[in-house]
Amino acid sequence: ARPRWNEITRQNVANPGGQAMGILCLLLNIFLPGIGSIVAGIMGNKTSTIIIGLLQLLTSWLILGWIWSVWWGILIFMAGNKSYSPIS
Repeated sequence: ARPRWNEITRQNVANPGGQAMGILCLLLNIFLPGIGSIVAGIMGNKTSTIIIGLLQLLTSWLILGWIWSVWWGILIFMAGNKSYSPIS
């Protein structure tokens, strides 16, 4: 469980597999909070990103969940563009 916690705290998101998937996941996270994170987690085989997506989905009725989803979508988009570097 510790490695997953480190992935989350370092905002180490899954690479969705390219720029087009990064854009799709970002748009999904904007309009369907958490869904883009779940898709990216499945595509990148990262359980921590799937868990984050589920939490975003469950908290999206709070404005905080939607903001969190948009931020994670931006990180996923950057990971798909290879211009991403996790916070150290």
